[in-house]
Amino acid sequence: MSTTLTIPFFAFRLHFASGGSVSMPLHKPSAVRMKQTLQKISGLYANEFQKYVIDKGDYEKILEEWQDGDFFKSEFRVGFPAAKNGFSFPPFDLAFDFFYKKTEKGYWLIIPALALEAFAEDENQVESALVAATRLEFERNKRLSYVEDIVAAIWYEDIELLRDDISLKIHTPSELKKVEEETKEAWLPQVATLLEIKEPTTYGREEEMNRLTRAIKASFSRNILLMGASGVGKTALIYELSFRKKQYNYTGQIWETSASALIKELVRDTGWQDNIAHLVKELTVSGDILFVRNLLELFEVGRYEGNSISIAEYLLTYISRGEVNIISECTEEEKSIIELRSPNFLTNFQIITLTEPQKDLEDIILKKVQDLAKKHKAKIDAEAIKETIRLNKRFTPYSGFPGKPIRFLESILLNQMDKATEKAKLIVSRSEVIRYFCEETGMPLFMVDPEIPMSINRIKTNFNHSVFGQNRAVDGVMSMLSAVKAGLAKTGKPISSFLFVGPTGVGKTELAKVLAEFMFGSRDKMVRF
Repeated sequence: MSTTLTIPFFAFRLHFASGGSVSMPLHKPSAVRMKQTLQKISGLYANEFQKYVIDKGDYEKILEEWQDGDFFKSEFRVGFPAAKNGFSFPPFDLAFDFFYKKTEKGYWLIIPALALEAFAEDENQVESALVAATRLEFERNKRLSYVEDIVAAIWYEDIELLRDDISLKIHTPSELKKVEEETKEAWLPQVATLLEIKEPTTYGREEEMNRLTRAIKASFSRNILLMGASGVGKTALIYELSFRKKQYNYTGQIWETSASALIKELVRDTGWQDNIAHLVKELTVSGDILFVRNLLELFEVGRYEGNSISIAEYLLTYISRGEVNIISECTEEEKSIIELRSPNFLTNFQIITLTEPQKDLEDIILKKVQDLAKKHKAKIDAEAIKETIRLNKRFTPYSGFPGKPIRFLESILLNQMDKATEKAKLIVSRSEVIRYFCEETGMPLFMVDPEIPMSINRIKTNFNHSVFGQNRAVDGVMSMLSAVKAGLAKTGKPISSFLFVGPTGVGKTELAKVLAEFMFGSRDKMVRF
C-alpha cells in the first residue's frame, strides 16, 4: 500500500516597485510564475515532481528536495570598476539580498535575483564567495557591456522566502511497476504511421496478394521481404493488404515506418537500444506488423563510435524468435548487399518476388489511372494511356512498370488541377502526354511525337557548326537518331550507345555535349566517369 509523504516546499517571491511580483521555486528557479498564489505554485510543483521523479522510482531525489532547518536573509554589496571606454558608466556598487542556511559542511548561499547558488566553508568566507559568484555571473552574461543589463540585475524592490507543504505518494515496488506500465508512452505511434487505406491501390497482383496473405497468417515465420525493381508495386501491395484486411479476415494492424523515422525518434533520452526494446515489446503484445520501407537502410542506421551494431542486426534476435513481425522491401541489388553484410539475416524472411507485369499491362495502368481520374474529377483518354506506356518503354526503359507511367499521369493531373471547373472537366489527351513528357525529359518534341517530321539536314548542319571537321562521326550520330525517330531502335535498352574514339582535342567530348543538348535540352545533362 502506498504511503503519503509530506515535505516542505520553498519559493522566492520578488516584488516590483510598481506593486507586482513574480515567484519561483527554490529548486527550480527557471519556473517563474506571475500572479499565482503560493498554494497554486506548490500544487503544480508537487504534480510535476510526482510525475517525473516519484512515479519513476527516483526516491533518492526526495533527500535533495527536503530542506531541514531555517533559512536566513541578509544583504551583501559588490563593487565594479568604471567602464573600459571611460564614459559608459562610472565605478559603482550593487546591493543584493541573499538567503543562507548553515549545513554540516558549511554555508549554502542563494542569490534569488540572479538565480545563483554558492557555498562557503565558514562564516568568514560567505561574503567573498557571494562576490566571486556575482562577478562571474556578470562576466559570463556580459552584463557590463550594456547599462540595461546592469539595471536588469536589480529590477526588484524586495524578496521574501515563502514556505508551504507538498504531499507525495510513495509507491511500493509492485505499485511502482504498475504505475510505470500505465504512464509509459507508447512508442509505436511515435515511430510509425498506422495504415488505414480506404481504396484499392494495385491491380493484376492476385497471385502475389494470395502469397502475402498466406504468409502473414502463417503460424511461423511471418516476416516477409518483397523484392523487385523500383516501381513494380511493392509498396502498393502492402497498401492493398491493408485495404483488404477484412476480406482476408486479418485483424491485426499494419504500421508503416522507415529507417530514418525509427532512428530519429528512438535516439531520444536513453538511446535507441533501450527504446527499441520497448517498441519490440509493444509489437510482441499487440501482434501488429511493422512495415519498414527499404530494408537495406535499416542496416545503415544505429551505428556510432563504439557500437558496430545497426538496428537491423539488433532486431535479428527478435525476428528469429518470432517476437516481431516485419514486412520490408528491397531490389535484387540491395538483397545482394544485405546477404554480404549479414549472411543469415534473410533466412528469417519469406521472399516474394515482384516482376513487371507482362500481360494486361495497359489494363492494369488503365484501372489505376481511372481511380486517379475519378479522385481528381478528370478524364484521361485511352490514347493518352497508350502513349504514356510507349514513351516510357522507349525512352525510360529502366523505370519500373507500372509505377512510372502511373506517377507520370498523376503528375499531369496535379499540374492541371487549376484548369478544371465544375462545367469544364479536365481532360488529359495524347498531345498533353507528349508535351509533358518532353518538358520532363528535355527531349525535343519532334523526336518524341511520330506525327512531327524531323529535319535531318538541319540537325546535321547544327552539329557540324558545333563540332568542326568530324563529318563522319556526325553522320553516324544522325543515322542512329533517324533510327530512334523511326522507332527502329530496340525497346527495353538504352536509346542508343556510341563510342567516340580519337586523340585528345579532336572533339569527342564536344560531340557528346552537343548530343546531350540536342536530346535532353542542356549540355550539362551528361555524366562523366
